[in-house]
Amino acid sequence: NSSAASDVYKRQVEWFLETVINSIIGALFYTVLDFHAKMNTGKGFAELILEEPRRVHDALFMALNRDEYALEMIERVMERHIQKVLKRPINLFEVIRDNDVQKVRQIILSLAREYIARTERR
Repeated sequence: NSSAASDVYKRQVEWFLETVINSIIGALFYTVLDFHAKMNTGKGFAELILEEPRRVHDALFMALNRDEYALEMIERVMERHIQKVLKRPINLFEVIRDNDVQKVRQIILSLAREYIARTERR
């Protein structure tokens, strides 16, 4: 069932994003981000990144009180944190800005699975 598989992927991506965001910014920031995403787009943050990646920038921007500098810093810190765990470079936000839905899905799901596997081994 592709719907069940889609739900599993979404949960993996949501866990990955929540873990990364909360670990670098602070507990519950993902909840705030998810709330802003739902209020502004009708979709949760994980759903938004999988379906309309370019709007992720808008959700982050609104959650950060429209502070472009803070947004750039969070993007960099998230990528560095993920790189540190995975021990390889990534370019997640570049792909998100390009708004290539298929490529974003492929990369975010791959990152989520690899991140989950690495953190479970610790």
